This record gives sequence, C-alpha cells and structure tokens, in this order.
Amino acid sequence: METKPQSRVLIVDDMRVNRMILSSLLASNGVLADLAESGEECLALCRENRYDLILLDHRMPGIDGVDTFVQLKEIFKEQGREVPVVCHTVEAARDNINLYKAAGFAEVLIKPIQPQRLSEVLMTYLPEGSVEDHRKRDDEEMKLKEELAKLPDWLSGVPGLDLSFGMGNCETADDYMDALAVFEASVVGKADEIEKLLDEEDISHYTLKVHSLKSMARLVGALGLSEIAAEMEAAGKENNLRLIREKTPKLLSMYRSYAEHLAPLAEEGDA
Repeated sequence: METKPQSRVLIVDDMRVNRMILSSLLASNGVLADLAESGEECLALCRENRYDLILLDHRMPGIDGVDTFVQLKEIFKEQGREVPVVCHTVEAARDNINLYKAAGFAEVLIKPIQPQRLSEVLMTYLPEGSVEDHRKRDDEEMKLKEELAKLPDWLSGVPGLDLSFGMGNCETADDYMDALAVFEASVVGKADEIEKLLDEEDISHYTLKVHSLKSMARLVGALGLSEIAAEMEAAGKENNLRLIREKTPKLLSMYRSYAEHLAPLAEEGDA
C-alpha cells in the first residue's frame, strides 16, 4: 500500500502501547500520524492542525471519546470542513456499534485492530487516490512468517503466548518485541495494584485495572490471561465480589508468571 504525503491521521488513545502499535500500522501504509493521549490533547491538536482522519479511543480518563467527538464536531464546523472520526474500542462494546455510528462516528474498530481492517478504513476515508492497495493475502502471510522467524527462539516456549496472534497485531518483529517489553515491565506493579484494590474492596478501580490488563494481554497474544481478565471485568461491573475473590488469585498467578517467562527481554534489550 502506498500513500501520498498529504494523508495525515491523528491517533488518540490513553494507552501508550496502543498508540505505538497503531502508529506502526499506519507507518507501514505510508501514513503520517500525530499522537494524543487524551481528549484534551486531541482537541488542542485539531485546533492547530488539519487531519484527514482521526482514530479516537472511546474509553479514556478525563474527556472520554464521545465527549471529545462532540467537541470535535464544533471545531470542524468552525473550520468549515468535515473530518471522518473512527471510534476504536474494546470487544465488549461490539454491541454498541450502531449507537456509535448513530452518534456520527464514521466507523467503529474493535481492539486489537487487525491490520487488514485498518487498511480498509484508510482506503475508504483518506483522500481519493491517496491510497493504492497492492498487497495480497499471500504476501501478508509470507510477511508474517518472515517476521515470526526474526523472533528469538525462546519466545516460542512461553506458556500461553500466541506469537502469531500478537505479531498479527503488531505488524513487525521489532514492534512486537517492544509491545512485549511494555507488557513485561508492567507485570509486578500492576499485579500488586490489582491485589491491593481487591483487598480494599475498591471494585470500581479494580474493574478499570483488569480492563486495561485485558486489552494489553490480548494485544501481545496472551489470550488466556486476556480471557480471565475479561471475566473479572464483567464480574466487577456486576459487583460480584464472590467471583472476583474466587478467581483473582488465578488471574494474578498467570499474570505474574509472565515476569519470569519474559525476563530474557531485558537481555534482548541490552544486546
């Protein structure tokens, strides 16, 4: 896929790893991207710059995606232009897709965003003629195999880690290794936070933490961990303290095991 320089996209997401992956996917398509970590920063950038497309996270602290979108429409109205805004959100929000579109979002992407789906959005909403798709499915599969071959051999022995799934989200071996490094670095601190919030029975903040863990684990291909985090998120929303107490130890044990299994990443980074 080739894209002319005038195509410019703004990525808005409060999670650094998500911004990094989306930026990499766009770069592989030749698309320039600016990054914002909050709704407030998004609004400031849109007042200063002209974008062809905005990828806007739905769930953010402070001004969330919907409130940001409402204010964006006012900015674009003042500028006398229309800019497609694509909502990206988690799997649990799939049932709300029609509501997002009714609110005016051009499209809704479900995280982790698949490269092919993102390419379709670029083809649809970037300026006509600025994107030319010349990659075939076989080429994409070959590239995935080539990138998988670049990964260190020890990664294939990490329990519960689906390398193909993670690589499919990250596009290149280097990006995947970076995502794994971010994930590994979070294990000790975030696991302790989840445990502390449960001990304090702060279910609201507990639910937010396991939601974040669910997304990050799925991104790197830790699918079993992502699934149990999703179960705990649902239990938190239902205030089901019994189920949370019963299954959180398994969640934390699985999560903390990645600190040991991914420890060689530090050596990879120093090499």
